[in-house]
Amino acid sequence: MTEQTRRGRVTVSRSRDHIQDIRIHAGDSLFVGHRNQQHPAFVWCAAENGRHGWVPEEYIEMLGARAAVARCDYDSAHLTATAGETVGVLDEIGDFLHCCSAAGVQGWVPASCVDEITEEQ
Repeated sequence: MTEQTRRGRVTVSRSRDHIQDIRIHAGDSLFVGHRNQQHPAFVWCAAENGRHGWVPEEYIEMLGARAAVARCDYDSAHLTATAGETVGVLDEIGDFLHCCSAAGVQGWVPASCVDEITEEQ
């Protein structure tokens, strides 16, 4: 990332709530299913290794009606975060933020659970 990472403060504690996460690498072939009705920036994908889950549509390149290739590495794991914790915001997709904790653990957090920290704060 060329620009400085944004920072945010967790306002609502969140625990990791996914049992099976999809992890893909740039160049992986994917089967693409339906769009998430609640979070329309994400589409249901299945990787060749049998793992499946929600992937940001902008992270894939469609090759046909249901076939795609991953544009970049992606891990759908959510981040366990505690209210008051400061996190680095690495990416923002729809209503989710990809964050990094002070311990270096990365994962997704609903944007509604994080307030951006401005330079004055």
